[in-house]
Amino acid sequence: MKYLLAHHYVRLKPFDTTTEQGRAAERYRRAALTISTSVASKIVSIFLALLSVNLTLPYLGVERFGIWMTVASFAAMLTFLDLGVGNALTNRVAHRAAMDDRTSLCQTISGGLAFLALIGFGTGILLWLIASILPWASIMKLNQPELVSETRLAAKTFAVLFGLSIFFGGVERVFVGLQQAYIGNIAMAVASFVACVFLWFAARAQLGISELLTIVLGGQTVAGLFLLWWLAARKLLGLRSITYFGRLESRHLFKAGGLFFLLQIGTMIGWGADSLIISSTLGVAQVAVFSVVQRLFQFATQPMGILNAPLWGAYADAHARHDKAFIRNTLKHSLLITFAGASLGVLLLLIFHTWLIEKWTHGSIVVPTIFVSTFAIWVVLEACGSAFSMFLNGVGVVRAQVSTVLLFMVLVLPMKIILTNYFGLIGLPLAAIIAYLLALGSMYGFSYKNEILNKLL
Repeated sequence: MKYLLAHHYVRLKPFDTTTEQGRAAERYRRAALTISTSVASKIVSIFLALLSVNLTLPYLGVERFGIWMTVASFAAMLTFLDLGVGNALTNRVAHRAAMDDRTSLCQTISGGLAFLALIGFGTGILLWLIASILPWASIMKLNQPELVSETRLAAKTFAVLFGLSIFFGGVERVFVGLQQAYIGNIAMAVASFVACVFLWFAARAQLGISELLTIVLGGQTVAGLFLLWWLAARKLLGLRSITYFGRLESRHLFKAGGLFFLLQIGTMIGWGADSLIISSTLGVAQVAVFSVVQRLFQFATQPMGILNAPLWGAYADAHARHDKAFIRNTLKHSLLITFAGASLGVLLLLIFHTWLIEKWTHGSIVVPTIFVSTFAIWVVLEACGSAFSMFLNGVGVVRAQVSTVLLFMVLVLPMKIILTNYFGLIGLPLAAIIAYLLALGSMYGFSYKNEILNKLL
Protein backbone atom coordinates (compact mmCIF):
# COMPACT_ATOMS: atom_id res chain seq x y z
CA MET A 1 0.00 0.00 0.00
CA LYS A 2 2.60 2.46 -1.11
CA TYR A 3 0.01 5.16 -1.68
CA LEU A 4 -0.10 5.54 2.10
CA LEU A 5 3.60 6.37 2.20
CA ALA A 6 4.16 8.51 -0.89
CA HIS A 7 2.14 11.71 -1.28
CA HIS A 8 2.99 12.05 -4.99
CA TYR A 9 0.40 9.36 -5.80
CA VAL A 10 -2.34 11.78 -4.73
CA ARG A 11 -2.75 13.77 -7.92
CA LEU A 12 -5.32 14.25 -10.67
CA LYS A 13 -2.97 13.72 -13.62
CA PRO A 14 -2.68 10.02 -14.61
CA PHE A 15 0.69 8.27 -14.80
CA ASP A 16 2.14 6.93 -18.03
CA THR A 17 0.72 3.38 -18.34
CA THR A 18 2.95 2.23 -21.20
CA THR A 19 5.40 0.71 -18.71
CA GLU A 20 4.93 -1.75 -15.86
CA GLN A 21 6.19 0.80 -13.34
CA GLY A 22 3.78 3.41 -14.69
CA ARG A 23 0.84 0.98 -14.51
CA ALA A 24 1.67 0.16 -10.89
CA ALA A 25 1.90 3.87 -10.06
CA GLU A 26 -1.45 4.48 -11.77
CA ARG A 27 -3.10 1.75 -9.69
CA TYR A 28 -1.79 3.40 -6.52
CA ARG A 29 -2.89 6.83 -7.76
CA ARG A 30 -6.45 5.63 -8.30
CA ALA A 31 -6.41 3.84 -4.95
CA ALA A 32 -5.17 7.03 -3.29
CA LEU A 33 -7.96 9.06 -4.88
CA THR A 34 -10.47 6.46 -3.77
CA ILE A 35 -9.18 6.59 -0.21
CA SER A 36 -9.24 10.40 -0.15
CA THR A 37 -12.87 10.50 -1.25
CA SER A 38 -13.79 7.49 0.90
CA VAL A 39 -12.73 9.39 3.99
CA ALA A 40 -15.24 12.12 3.23
CA SER A 41 -17.94 9.61 2.28
CA LYS A 42 -17.42 7.46 5.38
CA ILE A 43 -17.36 10.45 7.71
CA VAL A 44 -20.75 11.49 6.42
CA SER A 45 -22.11 7.91 6.54
CA ILE A 46 -20.84 7.45 10.11
CA PHE A 47 -22.42 10.76 11.07
CA LEU A 48 -25.66 9.47 9.53
CA ALA A 49 -25.37 6.29 11.61
CA LEU A 50 -24.81 8.36 14.75
CA LEU A 51 -27.84 10.52 13.99
CA SER A 52 -29.97 7.45 13.30
CA VAL A 53 -29.42 6.43 16.93
CA ASN A 54 -29.22 9.80 18.66
CA LEU A 55 -32.26 11.38 17.01
CA THR A 56 -34.63 8.42 16.79
CA LEU A 57 -34.02 6.24 19.86
CA PRO A 58 -35.57 8.78 22.30
CA TYR A 59 -38.93 8.95 20.50
CA LEU A 60 -39.07 5.46 18.98
CA GLY A 61 -38.25 3.67 22.22
CA VAL A 62 -36.05 0.61 22.55
CA GLU A 63 -38.54 -1.85 21.02
CA ARG A 64 -39.44 0.17 17.92
CA PHE A 65 -35.79 1.11 17.46
CA GLY A 66 -34.92 -2.61 17.62
CA ILE A 67 -37.51 -3.29 14.90
CA TRP A 68 -35.95 -0.63 12.70
CA MET A 69 -32.45 -2.03 13.21
CA THR A 70 -33.63 -5.58 12.53
CA VAL A 71 -35.38 -4.69 9.28
CA ALA A 72 -32.43 -2.54 8.17
CA SER A 73 -30.07 -5.45 8.90
CA PHE A 74 -31.85 -7.48 6.22
CA ALA A 75 -29.78 -5.51 3.69
CA ALA A 76 -26.66 -7.33 4.86
CA MET A 77 -28.46 -10.67 5.08
CA LEU A 78 -29.87 -10.58 1.56
CA THR A 79 -26.88 -9.40 -0.48
CA PHE A 80 -26.78 -12.83 -2.14
CA LEU A 81 -30.02 -12.09 -3.98
CA ASP A 82 -28.11 -10.35 -6.76
CA LEU A 83 -26.94 -13.92 -7.59
CA GLY A 84 -23.30 -12.83 -7.31
CA VAL A 85 -23.62 -10.82 -10.53
CA GLY A 86 -22.52 -7.53 -8.92
CA ASN A 87 -19.17 -8.94 -7.80
CA ALA A 88 -18.69 -10.83 -11.06
CA LEU A 89 -19.32 -7.57 -12.91
CA THR A 90 -16.49 -5.87 -10.98
CA ASN A 91 -13.92 -8.42 -12.15
CA ARG A 92 -15.26 -8.53 -15.72
CA VAL A 93 -15.18 -4.74 -16.02
CA ALA A 94 -11.62 -4.68 -14.63
CA HIS A 95 -10.44 -7.23 -17.20
CA ARG A 96 -12.24 -5.43 -20.05
CA ALA A 97 -10.65 -2.13 -18.98
CA ALA A 98 -7.21 -3.77 -18.95
CA MET A 99 -7.74 -4.82 -22.60
CA ASP A 100 -8.19 -1.14 -23.62
CA ASP A 101 -11.19 -2.09 -25.78
CA ARG A 102 -13.82 0.60 -25.22
CA THR A 103 -16.50 -1.14 -27.31
CA SER A 104 -16.24 -4.37 -25.32
CA LEU A 105 -16.14 -2.39 -22.09
CA CYS A 106 -19.38 -0.59 -23.00
CA GLN A 107 -20.96 -3.94 -23.87
CA THR A 108 -20.01 -5.45 -20.51
CA ILE A 109 -21.23 -2.45 -18.50
CA SER A 110 -24.51 -2.10 -20.38
CA GLY A 111 -25.28 -5.81 -20.40
CA GLY A 112 -24.34 -6.31 -16.78
CA LEU A 113 -26.51 -3.45 -15.57
CA ALA A 114 -29.45 -4.62 -17.68
CA PHE A 115 -29.16 -8.07 -16.13
CA LEU A 116 -28.98 -6.58 -12.62
CA ALA A 117 -32.05 -4.41 -13.31
CA LEU A 118 -34.03 -7.55 -14.13
CA ILE A 119 -32.75 -9.32 -11.01
CA GLY A 120 -33.55 -6.29 -8.83
CA PHE A 121 -37.09 -6.02 -10.18
CA GLY A 122 -37.83 -9.69 -9.54
CA THR A 123 -36.24 -9.58 -6.09
CA GLY A 124 -38.25 -6.54 -5.03
CA ILE A 125 -41.53 -8.22 -5.95
CA LEU A 126 -40.56 -11.47 -4.22
CA LEU A 127 -39.55 -9.73 -0.99
CA TRP A 128 -42.71 -7.62 -0.99
CA LEU A 129 -44.86 -10.76 -1.21
CA ILE A 130 -42.88 -12.46 1.56
CA ALA A 131 -43.19 -9.38 3.78
CA SER A 132 -46.97 -9.50 3.30
CA ILE A 133 -47.40 -13.05 4.61
CA LEU A 134 -44.68 -13.55 7.25
CA PRO A 135 -45.89 -13.86 10.88
CA TRP A 136 -43.94 -10.90 12.20
CA ALA A 137 -45.48 -11.15 15.66
CA SER A 138 -43.89 -14.53 16.31
CA ILE A 139 -40.65 -13.83 14.42
CA MET A 140 -39.83 -10.75 16.51
CA LYS A 141 -41.84 -11.61 19.61
CA LEU A 142 -44.19 -8.63 19.24
CA ASN A 143 -47.21 -8.34 21.50
CA GLN A 144 -48.71 -5.01 20.45
CA PRO A 145 -50.90 -5.12 17.27
CA GLU A 146 -49.76 -1.66 16.16
CA LEU A 147 -46.13 -2.83 16.20
CA VAL A 148 -47.00 -5.82 14.04
CA SER A 149 -48.63 -3.67 11.36
CA GLU A 150 -45.78 -1.13 11.47
CA THR A 151 -43.22 -3.92 11.12
CA ARG A 152 -45.04 -5.37 8.11
CA LEU A 153 -45.17 -1.95 6.41
CA ALA A 154 -41.48 -1.41 7.14
CA ALA A 155 -40.64 -4.80 5.62
CA LYS A 156 -42.60 -3.94 2.46
CA THR A 157 -40.78 -0.62 2.22
CA PHE A 158 -37.49 -2.42 2.62
CA ALA A 159 -38.43 -4.81 -0.20
CA VAL A 160 -38.80 -1.95 -2.68
CA LEU A 161 -35.61 -0.24 -1.53
CA PHE A 162 -33.61 -3.46 -1.65
CA GLY A 163 -34.76 -4.22 -5.19
CA LEU A 164 -33.49 -0.81 -6.25
CA SER A 165 -30.24 -1.33 -4.35
CA ILE A 166 -29.38 -4.44 -6.38
CA PHE A 167 -29.32 -2.37 -9.56
CA PHE A 168 -27.69 0.75 -8.17
CA GLY A 169 -25.22 -1.32 -6.19
CA GLY A 170 -24.22 -2.83 -9.53
CA VAL A 171 -23.60 0.66 -10.86
CA GLU A 172 -21.18 1.25 -7.98
CA ARG A 173 -19.46 -2.09 -8.71
CA VAL A 174 -18.79 -0.90 -12.27
CA PHE A 175 -16.80 2.05 -10.93
CA VAL A 176 -14.84 -0.29 -8.64
CA GLY A 177 -13.91 -2.38 -11.67
CA LEU A 178 -12.88 0.76 -13.54
CA GLN A 179 -10.72 1.73 -10.54
CA GLN A 180 -12.78 4.92 -10.37
CA ALA A 181 -14.57 4.22 -7.11
CA TYR A 182 -13.67 7.74 -6.01
CA ILE A 183 -16.43 9.05 -8.29
CA GLY A 184 -18.95 6.82 -6.54
CA ASN A 185 -17.63 7.92 -3.16
CA ILE A 186 -18.26 11.57 -3.97
CA ALA A 187 -21.81 10.75 -5.08
CA MET A 188 -22.48 8.73 -1.91
CA ALA A 189 -21.04 11.48 0.31
CA VAL A 190 -23.45 14.02 -1.14
CA ALA A 191 -26.40 11.60 -0.93
CA SER A 192 -25.59 10.73 2.70
CA PHE A 193 -25.36 14.40 3.62
CA VAL A 194 -28.81 14.99 2.13
CA ALA A 195 -30.05 11.96 4.10
CA CYS A 196 -28.70 13.51 7.33
CA VAL A 197 -30.72 16.65 6.69
CA PHE A 198 -33.89 14.68 5.96
CA LEU A 199 -33.32 12.47 9.01
CA TRP A 200 -33.17 15.55 11.24
CA PHE A 201 -36.51 16.77 9.91
CA ALA A 202 -37.95 13.24 10.18
CA ALA A 203 -36.96 13.03 13.85
CA ARG A 204 -38.53 16.41 14.59
CA ALA A 205 -41.73 15.20 12.94
CA GLN A 206 -41.38 11.81 14.72
CA LEU A 207 -41.92 9.86 11.52
CA GLY A 208 -42.34 6.10 11.51
CA ILE A 209 -39.96 3.27 10.74
CA SER A 210 -40.83 3.07 7.02
CA GLU A 211 -40.02 6.73 6.47
CA LEU A 212 -36.73 6.36 8.35
CA LEU A 213 -35.79 3.35 6.23
CA THR A 214 -36.50 5.29 3.06
CA ILE A 215 -34.28 8.16 4.16
CA VAL A 216 -31.33 6.04 5.32
CA LEU A 217 -31.39 3.33 2.63
CA GLY A 218 -32.51 5.54 -0.24
CA GLY A 219 -29.19 7.38 -0.52
CA GLN A 220 -27.72 4.68 -2.75
CA THR A 221 -30.51 5.25 -5.29
CA VAL A 222 -29.83 8.98 -5.38
CA ALA A 223 -26.10 8.43 -5.85
CA GLY A 224 -26.71 5.71 -8.44
CA LEU A 225 -28.74 8.03 -10.65
CA PHE A 226 -25.80 10.42 -10.84
CA LEU A 227 -23.39 7.58 -11.60
CA LEU A 228 -25.62 6.34 -14.42
CA TRP A 229 -25.55 9.79 -15.97
CA TRP A 230 -21.75 9.81 -15.65
CA LEU A 231 -21.43 6.51 -17.55
CA ALA A 232 -23.85 7.63 -20.25
CA ALA A 233 -22.06 10.97 -20.70
CA ARG A 234 -18.77 9.09 -21.34
CA LYS A 235 -20.45 6.69 -23.77
CA LEU A 236 -19.91 3.68 -21.53
CA LEU A 237 -23.62 2.88 -21.41
CA GLY A 238 -25.22 1.68 -24.66
CA LEU A 239 -28.89 2.32 -23.97
CA ARG A 240 -30.02 1.60 -27.53
CA SER A 241 -28.65 -1.94 -27.49
CA ILE A 242 -28.94 -2.60 -23.77
CA THR A 243 -31.34 -5.55 -24.23
CA TYR A 244 -28.97 -7.23 -26.66
CA PHE A 245 -25.98 -6.60 -24.44
CA GLY A 246 -27.95 -7.93 -21.48
CA ARG A 247 -28.58 -11.26 -23.18
CA LEU A 248 -24.97 -11.45 -24.33
CA GLU A 249 -23.42 -10.66 -20.95
CA SER A 250 -25.88 -12.51 -18.74
CA ARG A 251 -24.37 -15.89 -19.63
CA HIS A 252 -20.86 -14.81 -18.66
CA LEU A 253 -21.93 -13.00 -15.53
CA PHE A 254 -24.28 -15.71 -14.33
CA LYS A 255 -21.57 -18.34 -14.70
CA ALA A 256 -18.90 -16.21 -13.00
CA GLY A 257 -21.38 -14.99 -10.42
CA GLY A 258 -22.31 -18.51 -9.32
CA LEU A 259 -19.37 -18.79 -6.96
CA PHE A 260 -19.91 -15.26 -5.65
CA PHE A 261 -23.56 -16.22 -5.12
CA LEU A 262 -22.57 -19.15 -2.91
CA LEU A 263 -20.07 -16.91 -1.14
CA GLN A 264 -22.75 -14.33 -0.41
CA ILE A 265 -25.17 -16.96 0.92
CA GLY A 266 -22.53 -18.14 3.35
CA THR A 267 -21.76 -14.55 4.31
CA MET A 268 -25.43 -13.83 4.88
CA ILE A 269 -25.84 -16.77 7.23
CA GLY A 270 -22.49 -16.37 8.94
CA TRP A 271 -22.54 -12.57 9.36
CA GLY A 272 -25.93 -11.12 8.47
CA ALA A 273 -28.31 -13.19 10.57
CA ASP A 274 -27.20 -11.86 13.96
CA SER A 275 -30.11 -9.46 14.49
CA LEU A 276 -32.62 -12.14 13.54
CA ILE A 277 -30.99 -14.66 15.92
CA ILE A 278 -31.07 -12.12 18.75
CA SER A 279 -34.69 -11.07 18.17
CA SER A 280 -35.91 -14.67 18.01
CA THR A 281 -33.97 -15.86 21.09
CA LEU A 282 -33.45 -12.87 23.38
CA GLY A 283 -36.14 -10.45 22.16
CA VAL A 284 -36.10 -7.45 19.87
CA ALA A 285 -34.97 -5.09 22.65
CA GLN A 286 -31.57 -6.81 22.73
CA VAL A 287 -31.14 -6.02 19.03
CA ALA A 288 -30.85 -2.38 20.05
CA VAL A 289 -27.95 -3.21 22.40
CA PHE A 290 -26.20 -5.27 19.74
CA SER A 291 -26.74 -2.62 17.05
CA VAL A 292 -25.27 0.14 19.20
CA VAL A 293 -22.08 -1.87 19.86
CA GLN A 294 -21.86 -2.92 16.22
CA ARG A 295 -22.11 0.67 15.06
CA LEU A 296 -19.66 1.86 17.68
CA PHE A 297 -16.97 -0.50 16.40
CA GLN A 298 -17.48 0.75 12.87
CA PHE A 299 -15.16 3.55 13.94
CA ALA A 300 -12.42 0.90 14.01
CA THR A 301 -13.44 -1.08 10.92
CA GLN A 302 -14.53 1.71 8.56
CA PRO A 303 -11.04 3.25 8.22
CA MET A 304 -9.63 -0.17 7.35
CA GLY A 305 -12.40 -0.70 4.83
CA ILE A 306 -11.55 2.66 3.27
CA LEU A 307 -7.92 1.60 2.84
CA ASN A 308 -8.61 -1.85 1.44
CA ALA A 309 -11.70 -1.41 -0.75
CA PRO A 310 -9.81 0.21 -3.69
CA LEU A 311 -7.43 -2.74 -3.84
CA TRP A 312 -9.98 -5.13 -5.38
CA GLY A 313 -9.78 -3.36 -8.72
CA ALA A 314 -6.02 -2.87 -8.38
CA TYR A 315 -5.45 -6.58 -7.70
CA ALA A 316 -7.69 -7.50 -10.65
CA ASP A 317 -5.81 -5.19 -13.03
CA ALA A 318 -2.43 -6.50 -11.84
CA HIS A 319 -3.65 -10.10 -12.15
CA ALA A 320 -4.83 -9.47 -15.72
CA ARG A 321 -1.34 -8.13 -16.55
CA HIS A 322 0.50 -10.91 -14.59
CA ASP A 323 2.16 -8.41 -12.24
CA LYS A 324 2.74 -10.66 -9.21
CA ALA A 325 5.28 -8.35 -7.59
CA PHE A 326 2.63 -5.65 -7.23
CA ILE A 327 0.13 -8.14 -5.78
CA ARG A 328 2.64 -9.57 -3.32
CA ASN A 329 3.90 -6.23 -1.98
CA THR A 330 0.44 -4.70 -1.77
CA LEU A 331 -1.02 -7.66 0.13
CA LYS A 332 1.81 -7.62 2.68
CA HIS A 333 1.39 -3.92 3.45
CA SER A 334 -2.39 -4.22 3.45
CA LEU A 335 -2.46 -6.94 6.12
CA LEU A 336 0.12 -5.25 8.36
CA ILE A 337 -1.58 -1.86 8.27
CA THR A 338 -5.04 -3.38 8.74
CA PHE A 339 -4.00 -5.36 11.82
CA ALA A 340 -2.22 -2.39 13.41
CA GLY A 341 -4.95 0.11 12.60
CA ALA A 342 -7.86 -2.10 13.67
CA SER A 343 -6.10 -3.05 16.93
CA LEU A 344 -5.44 0.60 17.81
CA GLY A 345 -9.00 1.65 17.02
CA VAL A 346 -10.46 -1.22 19.02
CA LEU A 347 -8.25 -0.44 22.02
CA LEU A 348 -9.40 3.18 22.12
CA LEU A 349 -13.05 2.16 21.87
CA LEU A 350 -12.63 -0.38 24.66
CA ILE A 351 -11.23 2.29 26.95
CA PHE A 352 -13.98 4.83 26.31
CA HIS A 353 -16.95 2.62 25.34
CA THR A 354 -18.97 3.15 28.54
CA TRP A 355 -18.82 6.94 28.31
CA LEU A 356 -19.44 6.94 24.54
CA ILE A 357 -22.49 4.68 24.69
CA GLU A 358 -23.98 6.57 27.63
CA LYS A 359 -23.66 9.92 25.84
CA TRP A 360 -24.74 8.51 22.50
CA THR A 361 -27.93 6.80 23.72
CA HIS A 362 -28.78 9.26 26.52
CA GLY A 363 -28.23 6.48 29.05
CA SER A 364 -31.02 4.26 27.65
CA ILE A 365 -28.64 1.47 26.57
CA VAL A 366 -26.35 -0.39 29.00
CA VAL A 367 -23.84 -2.81 27.49
CA PRO A 368 -21.92 -5.51 29.44
CA THR A 369 -18.15 -4.93 29.28
CA ILE A 370 -17.43 -8.61 28.61
CA PHE A 371 -19.64 -8.49 25.50
CA VAL A 372 -17.84 -5.38 24.23
CA SER A 373 -14.42 -6.98 24.86
CA THR A 374 -15.32 -10.18 23.01
CA PHE A 375 -16.83 -8.22 20.14
CA ALA A 376 -13.59 -6.20 19.92
CA ILE A 377 -11.53 -9.35 19.29
CA TRP A 378 -13.95 -10.39 16.56
CA VAL A 379 -13.69 -6.96 14.91
CA VAL A 380 -9.89 -7.23 14.52
CA LEU A 381 -10.15 -10.74 13.01
CA GLU A 382 -12.89 -9.64 10.64
CA ALA A 383 -10.94 -6.57 9.48
CA CYS A 384 -7.88 -8.66 8.59
CA GLY A 385 -10.07 -11.23 6.85
CA SER A 386 -11.71 -8.51 4.76
CA ALA A 387 -8.31 -7.21 3.67
CA PHE A 388 -7.31 -10.70 2.58
CA SER A 389 -10.60 -11.19 0.72
CA MET A 390 -9.88 -8.12 -1.45
CA PHE A 391 -6.79 -9.96 -2.69
CA LEU A 392 -8.68 -13.23 -3.26
CA ASN A 393 -11.51 -11.49 -5.13
CA GLY A 394 -9.14 -9.51 -7.32
CA VAL A 395 -7.06 -12.51 -8.42
CA GLY A 396 -10.12 -14.69 -8.96
CA VAL A 397 -9.65 -17.14 -6.08
CA VAL A 398 -13.35 -17.42 -5.34
CA ARG A 399 -13.85 -21.18 -5.03
CA ALA A 400 -11.54 -21.27 -2.00
CA GLN A 401 -13.55 -18.48 -0.39
CA VAL A 402 -16.79 -20.32 -1.04
CA SER A 403 -15.51 -23.48 0.62
CA THR A 404 -14.14 -21.50 3.57
CA VAL A 405 -17.33 -19.49 4.09
CA LEU A 406 -19.50 -22.60 3.77
CA LEU A 407 -17.40 -24.31 6.44
CA PHE A 408 -17.63 -21.19 8.60
CA MET A 409 -21.40 -21.12 8.09
CA VAL A 410 -21.81 -24.78 9.07
CA LEU A 411 -19.78 -24.19 12.22
CA VAL A 412 -21.00 -20.76 13.29
CA LEU A 413 -24.77 -20.92 12.85
CA PRO A 414 -25.52 -23.68 15.37
CA MET A 415 -22.80 -22.31 17.66
CA LYS A 416 -24.40 -18.84 17.66
CA ILE A 417 -27.85 -20.21 18.44
CA ILE A 418 -26.59 -22.50 21.22
CA LEU A 419 -24.16 -20.02 22.80
CA THR A 420 -26.66 -17.15 22.61
CA ASN A 421 -29.24 -19.24 24.42
CA TYR A 422 -26.74 -20.14 27.14
CA PHE A 423 -24.62 -16.97 27.48
CA GLY A 424 -26.75 -14.20 25.97
CA LEU A 425 -25.26 -11.60 23.61
CA ILE A 426 -21.67 -12.65 24.28
CA GLY A 427 -22.43 -15.94 22.52
CA LEU A 428 -22.55 -14.24 19.11
CA PRO A 429 -18.98 -12.87 18.88
CA LEU A 430 -17.60 -15.85 20.82
CA ALA A 431 -19.08 -18.31 18.31
CA ALA A 432 -17.83 -16.17 15.40
CA ILE A 433 -14.25 -16.09 16.73
CA ILE A 434 -14.04 -19.86 17.24
CA ALA A 435 -15.62 -20.75 13.89
CA TYR A 436 -13.60 -18.14 11.98
CA LEU A 437 -10.23 -19.38 13.25
CA LEU A 438 -11.13 -23.00 12.55
CA ALA A 439 -12.45 -22.33 9.03
CA LEU A 440 -9.69 -20.00 7.80
CA GLY A 441 -6.90 -21.96 9.43
CA SER A 442 -7.94 -25.27 7.90
CA MET A 443 -8.92 -24.05 4.41
CA TYR A 444 -6.38 -21.30 3.66
CA GLY A 445 -3.60 -22.88 5.69
CA PHE A 446 -3.93 -26.36 4.21
CA SER A 447 -6.58 -27.11 1.55
CA TYR A 448 -6.03 -24.08 -0.71
CA LYS A 449 -2.54 -23.07 0.34
CA ASN A 450 -0.89 -23.93 -3.02
CA GLU A 451 -3.56 -22.17 -5.10
CA ILE A 452 -3.13 -18.98 -3.08
CA LEU A 453 0.68 -19.11 -3.22
CA ASN A 454 0.48 -19.57 -7.00
CA LYS A 455 -1.12 -16.12 -7.27
CA LEU A 456 1.74 -14.57 -5.31
CA LEU A 457 4.91 -16.37 -6.45
